[in-house]
Amino acid sequence: MLTRVKSAVANFMGGIMAGSSGSEHGGGGCGGSDLPLRFPYGRPEFLGLSQDEVECSADHIARPILILKETRRLPWATGYAEVINAGKSTHNEDQASCEVLTVKKKAGAITSTPNRNSKRRSSLPNGEGLQLKENSESEGVSCHYWSLFDGHAGSGAAVVASRLLQHHVTEQLQDIVEILKNSAVLPPTCLGEEPENTPANSRTLTRAASLRGGVGAPGSPSTPPTRFFTEKKIPHECLVIGALESAFKEMDLQIERERSSYNISGGCTALIVVCLLGKLYVANAGDSR
Repeated sequence: MLTRVKSAVANFMGGIMAGSSGSEHGGGGCGGSDLPLRFPYGRPEFLGLSQDEVECSADHIARPILILKETRRLPWATGYAEVINAGKSTHNEDQASCEVLTVKKKAGAITSTPNRNSKRRSSLPNGEGLQLKENSESEGVSCHYWSLFDGHAGSGAAVVASRLLQHHVTEQLQDIVEILKNSAVLPPTCLGEEPENTPANSRTLTRAASLRGGVGAPGSPSTPPTRFFTEKKIPHECLVIGALESAFKEMDLQIERERSSYNISGGCTALIVVCLLGKLYVANAGDSR
């Protein structure tokens, strides 16, 4: 009896809130907005739900648990399950996506100098830096991408992020993919320069010259604009981290920019995992850490 009362209350509260977060799915938008939706509302594409199944998933009384269908598989045998909240909003405001991304060199991107002595195989026992294919220069590098988005005050931002953030990640990685593929050479301190393959003795001389205050040292008349010491090493992982940070920033700016043209309700947190060249990267924004 108590369970029935709770279900009735939850269903009643969901109906009350239909005028806010629920109205965005009808095309009119939240708060009476006449702007079109950026993307239609739905559940994660990998669930393969029909429109009727999407509507049934929002039943606050039955609260069905949605899982992957038997005919569908995610990379690495990833599991997934979701259930509608207990009446906080009419529809599930959260989103998810899982894809295999292919990162190819962008036209005009930075190219690292190939190491003639290095083989197309990682020398590390755990396979870090392992090249996926021998002809990866033409086919690019593949990586796995998982993401979760916790929407609030509407599902619009979560839907947009679930559809577009992976494209921003791919675009940012395109600028550095050639450098990442050559793991035997350190990346340049600044993109656009030659990779850090300077012999150790010349680094020592440069350091000694700067300590003596010689030509080109900090403070001398011929010193170029202040930059990092040439001894500073930039690991490949830092380039990937910077690319993910830039992708988050670009996604946030795009949502803000497109609110003037589309009905993008609410906001969302973001949690993504990228497996690239034998390493796992985790990035998040918001409180879904």
